[in-house]
Amino acid sequence: MCKPEISYPCRWGYRVIGTGHEPLCAAIDEVVGDHDHSLEPGNTSASGKYVSFHLEVLVRDEAHRLGIYEALSEFACVKIVL
Repeated sequence: MCKPEISYPCRWGYRVIGTGHEPLCAAIDEVVGDHDHSLEPGNTSASGKYVSFHLEVLVRDEAHRLGIYEALSEFACVKIVL
């Protein structure tokens, strides 16, 4: 596999799926802090247990991009980060 060439800084999108609207928003806010970002609600499961958000962040470099992914993944309320 060939690693894609990404020109930094750039806006990077994540889809964050987890349990509970408020805990998920709090986790995202804790990770991105005051970085330039946008957050939009996505889908909600039929039962309402799972919600998703579309997060877009201005990332400085690859380490920053991967760090956000890893930090989001550590929260108990976050089930998947894409």
